[in-house]
Amino acid sequence: MTNAKYTTTATPQLKISCQADLQIVGTTDNVVAIDIEDNSPASRVERQDERIVVTAQRDCDIACPIGTLLTIEHASGDLRVTQVKGALVVNLVNGDAALHDVGPVAMKSVQGDLSLRDASGDVQIEVVRGDAKLKRVAGRVVLNKVAGDLSANDLGGGLAVSQVGGDATLQTSLGDGCTYTVKAGGDVILRVNNGGGQFALNCKGDLRVRLPMTNWTGNDRSATGTYGDGSAQVTLMADGDLLVLPGNSGAAPFDPDALSEQVEAMIESAMSQFESQMSRVQHDLEQRFGKFDKQAEKAAERAARSAERAKRRAEHAAGSWSFSVGRSPTPPAPPSEPVSDQERLMILKMVEEGKITADQAAQLLSALEG
Repeated sequence: MTNAKYTTTATPQLKISCQADLQIVGTTDNVVAIDIEDNSPASRVERQDERIVVTAQRDCDIACPIGTLLTIEHASGDLRVTQVKGALVVNLVNGDAALHDVGPVAMKSVQGDLSLRDASGDVQIEVVRGDAKLKRVAGRVVLNKVAGDLSANDLGGGLAVSQVGGDATLQTSLGDGCTYTVKAGGDVILRVNNGGGQFALNCKGDLRVRLPMTNWTGNDRSATGTYGDGSAQVTLMADGDLLVLPGNSGAAPFDPDALSEQVEAMIESAMSQFESQMSRVQHDLEQRFGKFDKQAEKAAERAARSAERAKRRAEHAAGSWSFSVGRSPTPPAPPSEPVSDQERLMILKMVEEGKITADQAAQLLSALEG
């Protein structure tokens, strides 16, 4: 295991190359903590002022300030970035990419599927070889190519997609002065929640429009018209069918994906708070009596490993959230190593000597128990 931990400003710069899975989570602490599941010389961490360069040959987990500026040269496995609001630049992901609660994004290539949601800035993506799911993006989205299907919801800043290999399903309000352009090799379905726009529609299959249009001209394959105040520009092209429909009204239908997102977001928030608490406990310990002795350091490492196991179990549960009949139950995880009497006495002694508080002791014991 290769580990590194640095105190930084609120906006450090990280440049990362990873030959396996890469996970990055933002926290409220001005600390960068790096864990690489490899202790070979090929895995290394280098720092120069506020710039940190990470080279990882195996799975890598990073906790960093929310405002961190991230440059990911490549991730040979899957990439997951959560709660990092600084600019995110990604060159290549060989697996799937999940970017949740992020800032502006510039991405060149994702060889698998892309999940992007709750982005507060502009998003620019060159190529997604699998499917792409976009939800709640405040800025403008520019996407050159999606080889699979595209699903996009709540795009406040507009959308420009040059090519979708499969179907494109969109649901959004139309922002004033924004443009929405999509070209797909399959079907295109647009559901309009609110707003109005100037529509230009072309397809090779059937064209069906269920919105009240004015200035409507065209036929069953190509048409133009105005909906509402006409403030947005909407251009849709499909090699299959093209449907333009009103958004869902009344009670929303049951959506397993949305429920999974809620569960996952709750887990991410809880784990982020826990990581921050553990970081503060360790920092307080080091400030009060210097570096850990071997016994205390061992307990701290066990607490960190236990927390990581809990996080991975929670993420797996959120990722596989579904309702299936007849599925065999998941076997229980192996029990955590019990807390030894020696470790309990050590923690109690630290409380007695005033080196940690009772709350901090409880957090350490809870983490050790897994």
